[in-house]
Amino acid sequence: MRDERSLSREGLAKSAGVSASYINHLEIGRRDHPTRPIVEALAGRLERALPLSEDERRYLFDLAGLLDIEVPGVADLRADISPEMLRRIDRCGSDPAGYVDLRWNILAVNEAAHQAFPGLREIGNVMHWLLSDTRSDAVLAEYDQVVEYAVAALRARIALPRNSEWAGQLLAELCRYPEFARRWAAGRVTYSLAQPALRLRDCLSGKQFRIELQLYDVDTARHPGWTRMFWGIGVR
Repeated sequence: MRDERSLSREGLAKSAGVSASYINHLEIGRRDHPTRPIVEALAGRLERALPLSEDERRYLFDLAGLLDIEVPGVADLRADISPEMLRRIDRCGSDPAGYVDLRWNILAVNEAAHQAFPGLREIGNVMHWLLSDTRSDAVLAEYDQVVEYAVAALRARIALPRNSEWAGQLLAELCRYPEFARRWAAGRVTYSLAQPALRLRDCLSGKQFRIELQLYDVDTARHPGWTRMFWGIGVR
């Protein structure tokens, strides 16, 4: 990146407050894991010479072993949902599919998910929908198990080593629901779907059907580790 911008080691080093030899040691692999302020300064100098792509910027921080500690807002994550990502969930057809973030915020859903989980898109958060909308109990034939999983999965996800302020705010918000507070106090944690099959009820007919729920991490350059895709594969 330095060569592409015709920057000398001395010029790059000066902007970061380090020596040219330090830059040389980074480039040949004799120094590992520079601090975040140094990498930010280096990225800033590279950016001024020639804009960095989102992939290039993330690559710098990944090479330095630095996690992105920025806590993105829901609007930022929704802006990351590309047209191709939307086409991906639309191609799921009659299977409910969509994207959520670490906080169980709804980023996008297809029409099948909107029909299967009435009110979810409008409320905009899985936990709030489960705990405050009576329609969730009506459509989820195994409501208690789903809530238990959602709480345990949330506990696992917020353990990731990022800025923890968002976690405290979210928990304070959710603990206003007695059911959430009780389940959170139980201390259960899970990283996997112990019961991937969900039994749902059609709101109009009352007929039950099953879906096999799949959850995938979706990698993005701007906000790595924040987005997941869910896909409920219909059992025929």
